[in-house]
Amino acid sequence: MLATAKDERQPKPISTNRKLLSASIIIAACILSATSCAANESAPPKEDLCDVSKNTETHNLLQKALRTDQYKTTIYNTNDRLPEKLSDKLKEWRPGKTELTTQICSIAPKDGRLDGSLGFELSWTARDGSTKSDLPGKVSYYNLNGALGEANDIITELRVQCSLPGKLRNPSSQVSLLTAGSNTLNIGTKVDQETIDQQLTILYRVTRKATEVLGCENNPLKEIPAVKAYGTPEEAAQAGN
Repeated sequence: MLATAKDERQPKPISTNRKLLSASIIIAACILSATSCAANESAPPKEDLCDVSKNTETHNLLQKALRTDQYKTTIYNTNDRLPEKLSDKLKEWRPGKTELTTQICSIAPKDGRLDGSLGFELSWTARDGSTKSDLPGKVSYYNLNGALGEANDIITELRVQCSLPGKLRNPSSQVSLLTAGSNTLNIGTKVDQETIDQQLTILYRVTRKATEVLGCENNPLKEIPAVKAYGTPEEAAQAGN
């Protein structure tokens, strides 16, 4: 069993590297200390969004994405810190303002011979209905229970509507929760559509835990759907109608 490392150092946000993706920058930001994830997926998350039990579908997907069953995880923000951080950033959010991201974790092969990692972060983004992607290269589009996603070979993004209670109800109605993931192990490699779909599935599961932690009253991601890629954002949006 591997131990979880709590690390206050945080990598450069995924959102700042969409167009100028650099292996040296991202990988350098993901030099992390060791951990493993061990939690019950069927219960509400108790420690962090990256807890994964062995012999589960998520664990199997992680092994495929990381190309190993021996991995280490660094946690930047545990579940007891995320609601307060995301609430504060929601209060600060304004249309047109630069997105303020909150790093979640990074998961890397324990064997240092494999260079790269999976990284995850959260932010709020305008709920403006925009369908234009700023991801570089060939992009696949998704509609997972109304959550709109997009992905290329390295970066995955998922937008979901999260209705928060109390004083946050009105500001949360103006934004979407944006979860972003990256897999820098894919830099310089040929990635097929199945691999991209699998990485989007991992991001969906992380996002579903995030909606539980934040207490989204509308329970937007209560089921894990079949993942199907579309060629345009319009096709993906129509798939939910």
